[in-house]
Amino acid sequence: MTGGLELKKEILLALGKTPIIKDKKFIIEPNEWLVPIKNTYPALEAEYLRLEPTKMPINKAKTEALASVRAHWL
Repeated sequence: MTGGLELKKEILLALGKTPIIKDKKFIIEPNEWLVPIKNTYPALEAEYLRLEPTKMPINKAKTEALASVRAHWL
């Protein structure tokens, strides 16, 4: 990864507070604006994976359904 340590620190602190590494795992207390994403992501991911393209070509209905799921992030 490129970028200096200061840039990396700035990015981490923008995401949350008190970043630590414990038992080879990175732990950070998320900022308030990340909490709704964390809480709603599992349901959104499940819906997205249900619509994820398989080896078959995508049809118009599936494309529209995927657009609806992606719009939840906006």
